[in-house]
Amino acid sequence: MKEQQPASQLTYNGAEIAGKTLGIIGLGNVGARMAHIGLALNMNVLAYNHHSRHIPGVEMVDLSTLYKNSDIISLHIATTPETHHLIDYQAFQQMKSSALLVNTSRGSIVDEAALISALQTHEIAGACLDVFEQEPLPINSPLRHLSNVILTPHTAGLPDSVKFHRRRYEFFKENLTRFAKGEEPENLVN
Repeated sequence: MKEQQPASQLTYNGAEIAGKTLGIIGLGNVGARMAHIGLALNMNVLAYNHHSRHIPGVEMVDLSTLYKNSDIISLHIATTPETHHLIDYQAFQQMKSSALLVNTSRGSIVDEAALISALQTHEIAGACLDVFEQEPLPINSPLRHLSNVILTPHTAGLPDSVKFHRRRYEFFKENLTRFAKGEEPENLVN
């Protein structure tokens, strides 16, 4: 439809997601929710997390196994010295040529030069990116011109306005109430 040319036949190049393997790197709150969504969609779910975590139906594996066996790899980790450029040339070489990389986490986790190369040479099939090494994404970035990339401007986590603000208010109110009662707040960092 983007090309505005009539099609003489259905030219669909999508794929069924059920039965595919979802590889999740990072099983914090968001990664765990992603695992449950994958399981609900009848996907095989592999995960790598630096701390042991058990989620029924999710197979914990090392990174190499995750790279080699995943159809979709979704990143849900923080930026640390250990995770900087975790997804690099070597990681892309281990992935399936049909793999899709999804990064809604942090841009510096993916070596962007390695990603661009992997996309241009079809070492992987595509990428969906909401975060970038440099934000905003430079106008001259090759990522803007690749047909096998979907880009969003760091908006994947933006809320659904009024509903979100109400939920956020309730969350803060509940945590203040818990604290006033001498109870531990939810999502305590340290």
